[in-house]
Amino acid sequence: MGVVQKESIKLTIVSYLGAALGYFNKVLLFANFLSATQVGLVGILTNAALLYAQLATLGTPSISNRFFPFFNNKEKRHHGFFFWGNVIVFAGFILTTLLFFLFKPLIIRQFIDNSPLIVDYYYYLIPLALGSVYFQFFESYLRSLLKTVVPTFLNEVFSKILITICIVMYALKWINFHQFVIIYVFCNFLTTFILLVYIIYLKQFFILPEKSRMYKRLLKPILIYGMFTIFTILGVGILLNIDNLMIAVKLNLAQTGIYTVIFQITIALTLPYRSIQRITSPLVGRFWKNREMAAIAELYRKTTLVMMIVGSGIILLMWGNLDSIFRFLPKEYSAARYSFILLCISRYVDMITGLNGIITLTSKKYKYDLYFMLVLVVLAIVLNLIFIPIYGITGAALAAMISLVLYNFLRVVFVWYNFKMQPFTIDCLWILLITAGALVVVHFIPFIYNKYVSICINSAVIGAIYGGSILLFKFSPEINNMAYKLTGWKYLKSDKSMFE
Repeated sequence: MGVVQKESIKLTIVSYLGAALGYFNKVLLFANFLSATQVGLVGILTNAALLYAQLATLGTPSISNRFFPFFNNKEKRHHGFFFWGNVIVFAGFILTTLLFFLFKPLIIRQFIDNSPLIVDYYYYLIPLALGSVYFQFFESYLRSLLKTVVPTFLNEVFSKILITICIVMYALKWINFHQFVIIYVFCNFLTTFILLVYIIYLKQFFILPEKSRMYKRLLKPILIYGMFTIFTILGVGILLNIDNLMIAVKLNLAQTGIYTVIFQITIALTLPYRSIQRITSPLVGRFWKNREMAAIAELYRKTTLVMMIVGSGIILLMWGNLDSIFRFLPKEYSAARYSFILLCISRYVDMITGLNGIITLTSKKYKYDLYFMLVLVVLAIVLNLIFIPIYGITGAALAAMISLVLYNFLRVVFVWYNFKMQPFTIDCLWILLITAGALVVVHFIPFIYNKYVSICINSAVIGAIYGGSILLFKFSPEINNMAYKLTGWKYLKSDKSMFE
């Protein structure tokens, strides 16, 4: 956990700085200076471009995680890995763009009645997706080289700063909404270009092809793996974005905008896991290469424990400050209260189930993850079709929760059955009990009219009860030792949990 702990701390700090900026942008600026319809349009463009990009990469990011360890040799220019990855990504983008033109009439028919504004900005998806495609490719390449902090900073912080500048320009009436969208697309290109410059700076920009026997030996498994991961990654994208898209189809862009803002707030729950995932993906690939099953199992348990501790703390802070959070938003957003709670639960479950997806996707049984995904994409679509007309955006959140909980349950059982690994220990049960106890206490804190004072008091109570209990019982040596370094209090220093 040494490398993982050190890098994940850096990434988590960067990610939460980005989350703060994202919260500032979406909750304070977007919600208050853009109409809900305009917020919905930006959300749909972003989500659709992400799906577009995930298909266009043709599984290259996952291929990099799985196979780059076999090619990793700077003296031999990584056997031309960067060149061939670029060829695949460019070909994938051309192919996806052709499909984008071919299916335009069908796509337009879905949105024209309830969300006609999407039609006016349809072609903006092409440049927005192109920037996303190459950012994903460059980021996965750097992640395989264990260079994760700069890509995360660009994605989580720098891009958010650019968006803040854009929305401030719009709020000051220096630009109109159409110009805002154009600048928004350009900012996406700018972060990708900076990432390319960083690769060149690291002297890892090997754009020329290289002859290597590695391709003769690994070409077939790479192609098979890539084929399966294309659909798996696309399935994940659909699973995470289908709710927004179907709200736009079945309801309208205004409801999509409200859901987008609520969804953005819950992203805070995903940041620690995403930080650890960026680091552990190449590590798990290396462990599989060297058949270090015990190392994978240990990493699986430790990351799950840390994610449960952090995730429970975030859930408590969100739940305890729920009223205050919604008081920052226009009144029309109050209808999304239950959507917020359901999305938090789904994010939490996704977070605490650990590295099940990475372990499966980097193993020889990666094909099964696709089978799970196909079933769950169909389930998510069906549930959204059923729940959205009945419950509106709350129905979309309910469908997302059911789909993600079931998906992660199946993956945990699969990893346990096939690899004899499971992520939970007795400490996990104690953490859940402490979390439940803290929730009960927070429930009895009296209502305070001033939202700023309310947030401070509620957060302090949560920190004292939950944070104090976590450190007192020493569930995670990594967290306790980090606290010891910050405070110098010797009692916090730990080698193992008190319950072991």
